[in-house]
Amino acid sequence: MTKEYLQTPSKLLNEASSKFWWSFAFLFVAVLLFHGKTLPFSNEFVYLLRLEPNFLSNDWTFSQSANEHWLFNTLFSLPSYVFSLETVGWLGRISVWSLCLIALLKLGKRWEIPNWTIAVSVFLWLAFAQAVVNDEWIFGGFEAKTIAYVCLLFALNEFSKHKTILPSILLGLSFSFHPAVGLWSIGAIGLVFLFHLINRTISFSAFVKFSILTIVFALPGLLPLLMEQSNAGAHPFDDWRFFVIFRMPWHLDPFQFSRSGRVLIYAMLLFNIVALWKSENFALRFLLKFQIALSVFFLAGLFLRWFEIFPLLRFMPMRLFPIFTPLFFMFTAFYFVPKIASQKYKIIAALFVIMVIALLNPFGKGWQQIQTTFQTWTVAPDDLQKTSVWISHNTPSDAVVIQPPQRREFWYYSHRASIVSTTYPTYNQLGEWEMRIADLTGNLKVTSGEHAREEIDVAYNNLSAGQIAALKTKYGATHLVSRANYPYPIIFETETYKVYQLP
Repeated sequence: MTKEYLQTPSKLLNEASSKFWWSFAFLFVAVLLFHGKTLPFSNEFVYLLRLEPNFLSNDWTFSQSANEHWLFNTLFSLPSYVFSLETVGWLGRISVWSLCLIALLKLGKRWEIPNWTIAVSVFLWLAFAQAVVNDEWIFGGFEAKTIAYVCLLFALNEFSKHKTILPSILLGLSFSFHPAVGLWSIGAIGLVFLFHLINRTISFSAFVKFSILTIVFALPGLLPLLMEQSNAGAHPFDDWRFFVIFRMPWHLDPFQFSRSGRVLIYAMLLFNIVALWKSENFALRFLLKFQIALSVFFLAGLFLRWFEIFPLLRFMPMRLFPIFTPLFFMFTAFYFVPKIASQKYKIIAALFVIMVIALLNPFGKGWQQIQTTFQTWTVAPDDLQKTSVWISHNTPSDAVVIQPPQRREFWYYSHRASIVSTTYPTYNQLGEWEMRIADLTGNLKVTSGEHAREEIDVAYNNLSAGQIAALKTKYGATHLVSRANYPYPIIFETETYKVYQLP
């Protein structure tokens, strides 16, 4: 009997470990289906190029600093000396996805729910595209913010276990890798610590440790940003207005967020507050306060937009609330509903959860994500991609190309300098970036953030021969890619685009 008794804890640990890794495997397959797109994809077309040493030194955009991602670019440029960017990207994706899933499975255990319910919660959250509004994501391509989220998720798990030193270090690193992620997570957790300090549930020494360690490990990201701002000077109000409303409204302009989404996310927060406010579990109280603090920042973003304080909206105060609250709502639903004693209230709570999940449409959105993934592996290169590849093989390496500014793939496929891209702003030279866009669009005044891409494309292809000549002289351009007809020699042509040799 004694031998069997001693074997029981070991057997339970093995079973728990097995369930954990089965959940991990299930979710990893889901991530592959949702996000295993061809590489590069989306932001990777420009962010990965920053990892290549001395990439396009004659290109204006890449000659500017990218201090908002300085630590990421510095660390992950080292493997690019040995491996191709595609290999670095895939290794980065797999590593980040794995670490984030492990962190989420561990964080879900703070709700004291079974592994299968944690896996279902994370799966549904992935299926409805993670964020309710704001178009933010944790799982996707490989870039600086994904490393920041790895640090943040593990930090939240450790903070919720009443630890201070390790999570404070991780929290500071989240800022160093991506200031927009780290700033608001530090702010939210700092408010939670301050609340606990006032209520004497943590010691003053713990608060000091948290503050010092977080600041110290945030310095690698903070110092380059401060240097950049001191060199760049103050950006004009209109530059940031254009950026918020027309360039990146899905992240920065809460007035363009879905109204139903904004209501839904606060409804989920209210459910979490009702379910967890009186909990005696320290972890759940900590994580609830974290959500409430993020919701305050989200509201602050609404006020900034209402009063048109565009320069402050660049710090993205709405970034984290829409992505963490729905995830924690799923965990809370599995934790809270089974504990309700009254059958009547249990049914009401369950119906509310089902209604919210139905409104989030995980199966419809999930299927769309899977279709997009498969399309990236089967779709043929479009004409601009073919044109860019031709340019890479048939033009001098120091060529400067006037090309459609609304497409982000040009640099990756052509490896040639261009004038500017609307998809990759230079924050330290925002005025110059906007001026170059104006030059490539005939001083277009964009009327809609939703249709800005199409408006820019039309304006670019309507440039006159005189405007092209002025661009050639101003920027030293040697080639032109356009759908329009110009009196220059055509050296390559597809059904859509022509490549002109500029004299």
